[in-house]
Amino acid sequence: MALNRFNLLERRLERNPQLKEEYHKFMAEYLSLGHMRRVQDSSKNQSKGYYLPVVKEASTTTKVRVVFDSSAKTSTGFSLNEALLVGPVVQDDLLSIIFRFRTFLVALVSDIAKMYRQVLLHPDDTLFQRILWRFSQSDPIEIFELMKVTYGLSPSSFLATRTLQQLANDEGSIYPLAGPNLVKNFYVDDFIGGAQTIEDAVQLRTELSELLKKGGFELRKWTSHQLSVLIRRNWHAVVDQVRSK
Repeated sequence: MALNRFNLLERRLERNPQLKEEYHKFMAEYLSLGHMRRVQDSSKNQSKGYYLPVVKEASTTTKVRVVFDSSAKTSTGFSLNEALLVGPVVQDDLLSIIFRFRTFLVALVSDIAKMYRQVLLHPDDTLFQRILWRFSQSDPIEIFELMKVTYGLSPSSFLATRTLQQLANDEGSIYPLAGPNLVKNFYVDDFIGGAQTIEDAVQLRTELSELLKKGGFELRKWTSHQLSVLIRRNWHAVVDQVRSK
C-alpha cells in the first residue's frame, strides 16, 4: 500500500516540477537535521513495523508541508492510529488560558518552532514510522525511519506537550516566571500569556527563551502590544553579546 501510494505521488510530482523541488527540499532538510535516517539493511525485517504513506499537502494556499498518513489501513484492516492510544490532555483548556490572558496588563505571545520535530522518539518505536522515498527516479526506492514525533499520529500532541511539562518539572524551579507559565499558559506550541509590568514581561520573555532552550525548543514570533518589551529584550541580547566578546 505504501509503495503504491509513493509511486502515485512520484508521478504527480513529475508533472509539477516546482512542487517536486519543494518536496525534495523538505525531505532533504528532514534527513540533514537527523529527523529521519536511512535503514541501512533494507532487506532485513522489511515486513515489520509500519510504513507511513507520503502524501501531497491538500492546501494550495499555504507553504508546502509533507504529510505522513498514519490513518492508512494495512492488510490487517487497521491503521497505525487505530492501534495507538491518544493520551490525556495535560495542558489547560484554551478558554481558561484566554481568560487568564485577558487579566495581564502587558500581553505577550509566541510559539515554538517545529515543536514536534524537536522531540526524539525512542529507538524501539521508530520502525513504526518508516517511509519509502528516493530523490531521483534513477535511484532505488529506500527505506527511511522518522526519528522524531510526527505530525498526524494519534499520540503526537500528548508526547510533545507532555515533554514541555517534563521540562518545566526538571528545569522550571530556577525560572520563577517562566516555570509556571510553561505549565499554565501554553496551548500546544503557542504561548499565550503576559505580565503586569513591562519589566516583568521582559524578564518573562528572557526566562522562557532560556528555559525552552534547555529542552531544545526555540521560541519565535514574539508579539506584544507594548513594543518596548520586544525592543528592550533585543537590546539586552545585543549588550550581552558585546560583553561576551
